[in-house]
Amino acid sequence: MITRGYFIGQIIDELTAVSHQVEARAGLQLFDLNIYLEDFYKGIFNIAYGLDLKNLNEDRSNNPGLDLGDEAKGVAYQITSNKLGAKVNETLEAVCKSPAQVEKFPTIFVFIVRKKQGSYSLKQQYADKLNFTTDHIVDVDDLLKDILGLPIQRLQQIYDLVTKEVARVKIELEIPDQNGKFYTNVDKYIEAIPRERFEGIDTYLSFIKSVTKSKRNLELTEQEVEEDFKEFIKKLKKLPRITRQFYSFMLERGEWQGAQKYMNTDYFERVCSLPDKHGEVRLLSEYGLLVHRAAEEYGEQSIFLIESVRDGFSANFTHDIMRFMKKKSIALDKVVVSLDFSDFR
Repeated sequence: MITRGYFIGQIIDELTAVSHQVEARAGLQLFDLNIYLEDFYKGIFNIAYGLDLKNLNEDRSNNPGLDLGDEAKGVAYQITSNKLGAKVNETLEAVCKSPAQVEKFPTIFVFIVRKKQGSYSLKQQYADKLNFTTDHIVDVDDLLKDILGLPIQRLQQIYDLVTKEVARVKIELEIPDQNGKFYTNVDKYIEAIPRERFEGIDTYLSFIKSVTKSKRNLELTEQEVEEDFKEFIKKLKKLPRITRQFYSFMLERGEWQGAQKYMNTDYFERVCSLPDKHGEVRLLSEYGLLVHRAAEEYGEQSIFLIESVRDGFSANFTHDIMRFMKKKSIALDKVVVSLDFSDFR
């Protein structure tokens, strides 16, 4: 059973970590906070204080100095990483210049997403007009103190929100290096394009000519064979690794009909339980490696034709390369998945 202490511990750890990141940014004079971070705290405040805050930055011109507001309860927040008194007074002055905002939000807080200063000197002409005191300047420590006293149901709500959103918040707060690169970027989640290893065209060509009866194959040149392989590799490199593995399975388990490799679609449905197998079929079809041939008459079988290089220089490229790999005991996955043709030599 998850305890109250567990929820509190996790919330403290995550919000403190965010505060430290903001502190690091402030040390570099980076005080900008995007709307995503404002929405993150909006969710926490709504749960902790029973508010219905909305993000006011969708209409910034009408909400000077304010980021979040609950019109029904007349409460608004400015969210900032700048802890200086000048920033607080700037916010109060901006709000005071908008009578509509003064009337709409009689209670205003300045929330500092780091540790606030020990004391503040307020410009009384603005503070008095807004009934604003230094008690309305709050930071993460103040928020955490209030969270500690919440019922366990609301603690869990905050824990769920923080757990779901904090990773994104931390990414948004990352500081780029001198080249403008961020530690977390989409490249970490994108599969790298594989690099092929290709050797042994002459060996492959000699084998094909020694076993073929096709005049077309007998007249093949090394350059033409290389062009066929380049086309095959080009297609494979565009595919994700799992799709290349799927293609390897199709080649391995398919049947021969003359020089054409195929797989019965009913057989395919029964032996393959990959969750997105039809997505893999669509990808292979898009790159010309798979063709669905529907049954035209009752009793005929629907099949997938498994292709490699269509209209290449070789007479039957799929048949030839499979025949060669079998002769040389070359693993299909090594060629199709890893794009390693080094055993061809």
